[in-house]
Amino acid sequence: MFLLAYDFSLGYICPTIYDNREVGENMRIRTCILLVLVLAAPLLAQTEGNLEVTSDPPGTTILLDGEFRLAGVTPTVFSQPLNGRYTLKASREGYESYETELLLTGGTPLRVNITLAPKTRFKAFLRSAVIPGWGQFYAGEKARGIFFGLAALGSGLVTLIAEEDFRDKKESYEDLLNEFNEERSIEVRKQMEETINLAREEAYDAETLRNISFGILAAVWTYNLVDAVIFFPNKRYESYAPRVSLNTGDDLSSVGLNLSFKF
Repeated sequence: MFLLAYDFSLGYICPTIYDNREVGENMRIRTCILLVLVLAAPLLAQTEGNLEVTSDPPGTTILLDGEFRLAGVTPTVFSQPLNGRYTLKASREGYESYETELLLTGGTPLRVNITLAPKTRFKAFLRSAVIPGWGQFYAGEKARGIFFGLAALGSGLVTLIAEEDFRDKKESYEDLLNEFNEERSIEVRKQMEETINLAREEAYDAETLRNISFGILAAVWTYNLVDAVIFFPNKRYESYAPRVSLNTGDDLSSVGLNLSFKF
């Protein structure tokens, strides 16, 4: 983790502007402060407005949807005179999304503090237990979510087809077996034996294929649950928003702006 600080000091500019010895020291200092405030006006304006949104954790993306559509990253202030009902949506990677309704009036300041709940393995497990791949999508692992979803869908369709085929062949075998048992002619029964044996083998093969496909489906579903829990991403986030401060010397001999940020 590194910390860089850039000092945009006007202490070096002011002496060149007021090099005339007839101008007093106090006048020089006041002018320097005035210049700093003029340059900092856009930054200071960000702290005024009728809606201020903070969050835990900071660095959360905020979307406002109403008469206007606005966006920001917490901590943020919407300086526009917003009026009417707005939908506020907050989202951040690794956390549950948040949504609420706000009634704003242009002249009444409103401060909203949002606390986002972190995503957990347990919640991912429950989602994947219902729909394979849902827990991975919930955790932000979309590629794995698509894989498990398609794998479960494919194996599920194969299992359904195999189950239907097994039922048809089983019914065919049972019908032939009933005819064989009702037949009184020994000669006809002998002729039917080969057909019944073939139908029995086909029913047995269909049952085996059905069991295999069901086992594959169960394996995909189980591994999907294991993946959602074991490979759940442990992400920790930190805000890297730049910080701006106004610095003066101990005797007001220099005035400057500091811009600091981490990376």
